[in-house]
Amino acid sequence: MIDLISERVGGRIVAFNDEFFAAAVNLIQVEPPVAKEEYTDRGKWMDGWETRRRREPGHDWVVVRLGIPGRIRKVSVDTSYFTGNFPEQFSLDVTGVDDLDRAEWLEVIPRTDLAGSTVAEFDVEDPHRVEMVRLNIYPDGGVARLRVEGEPIPAMSLVCPEDEIDLALSTVGGEVVDASDLHYSHPANMLWPTESVGMWDGWETRRRRESGHDWVVVRLGMRGRVDHLIIDTTHFKGNAPGWVSAELSDDGRSWTEVVSRVPVDPHKQNVVGAGGAVGEYLRLSIHPDGGIARLRVFGNPDPAAAGAVRVRYLNALFGQAAARFFHAACASTTWVDEMIARRPFATADAVLDVADDVFDSLEERGWLEAFAGHPRIGERGDDENANREQVGTSTASRETIRDLIDVNRRYEDKFGFTYIVYATGRTAEEMLAIARDRLENDRHTEIANASGEQRRITATRLRRMLCQEVS
Repeated sequence: MIDLISERVGGRIVAFNDEFFAAAVNLIQVEPPVAKEEYTDRGKWMDGWETRRRREPGHDWVVVRLGIPGRIRKVSVDTSYFTGNFPEQFSLDVTGVDDLDRAEWLEVIPRTDLAGSTVAEFDVEDPHRVEMVRLNIYPDGGVARLRVEGEPIPAMSLVCPEDEIDLALSTVGGEVVDASDLHYSHPANMLWPTESVGMWDGWETRRRRESGHDWVVVRLGMRGRVDHLIIDTTHFKGNAPGWVSAELSDDGRSWTEVVSRVPVDPHKQNVVGAGGAVGEYLRLSIHPDGGIARLRVFGNPDPAAAGAVRVRYLNALFGQAAARFFHAACASTTWVDEMIARRPFATADAVLDVADDVFDSLEERGWLEAFAGHPRIGERGDDENANREQVGTSTASRETIRDLIDVNRRYEDKFGFTYIVYATGRTAEEMLAIARDRLENDRHTEIANASGEQRRITATRLRRMLCQEVS
């Protein structure tokens, strides 16, 4: 597990109600807290977050955005050097969104006693994907450090993207599983999403006096095609490796070389081609020894691996985040609520099967709500899905667009709901002809026709959202 909240991985303070004696940002610093016999104009200097003495009802709190959103497994509350000014109790709330105004808070650690100058550790069993945490202290006082360890669950934008991504990034689940030497610093530092700030913030081995070379094995966040590596030796000026080589594997045992021994320069981002081979594990060898600040493994994830990560993401969403995911596929709240209730899903195919089952149970009110979530054919708005699906109207003539506006109006006047048609791959002229034909139907027939189109639209959107191939 890694600390999902520290400054090293991009964690940051979002809000707090008080930091009179010591700044809240100290909570997420990487370095252990220290003691100093120093005083400021507000009192003794403390390495942590400390609020003023509360004279009114209530309690103090701070909200922190995780640098790496994911599932929380362990929380550490460190009150080191807070001996007469620590909180009596604390609790921890989490939310699955990154907007404070829309946050719905879920308590994962209830109000619990704290002691002074100790590190208290707590296991967390909650399965949800967390974006922000709220630390509550009762009634006031100081906390030196907050650690939130767990498993990364990458955002949708980092899984099956249009452009290549860093497959080894800790944010997408990349992790070090083995290494030849950890003498000066741990190789996991190479996978942080932030830029290196010094030699200590990378991987450095001892000076090798015997034959051979040092190496590290990284399990990629997703199996994928590796196009090139960036061997970042920033800050390593007299102790960078002389050369590097790399191998890929699907099982971590049988290896295929993808980078032959190539020289790298000190204090530089060295770009090294990897030939487009596919694997789940990467073994980077440094010859003979030395230090690397960051390792980037750029390529495209395998669709099956990306789909599995997306399903894990979907299963872990809660509150508004879960509702937004499904609402992007279908605007029926009945359908959305039932899909959320039917989790967890084992595979992407299972999501599609359940979606169809839920559609079978929809009544007319649910279908009409789903239809109302679509823009009219020929109209473009803020709905990226609809704009992508209706790309066939982008080259239509003005006359065709005028005819679409007219047929949309006549259809709504007759049936009382928006004209729904599976637009992907169809031209504006084709959709216009279909609408004219369907105007001859009765309302019962048209609800059935529109329902069938809605099923197809939703299935295609879900496939795209789950990284499955869309025909």
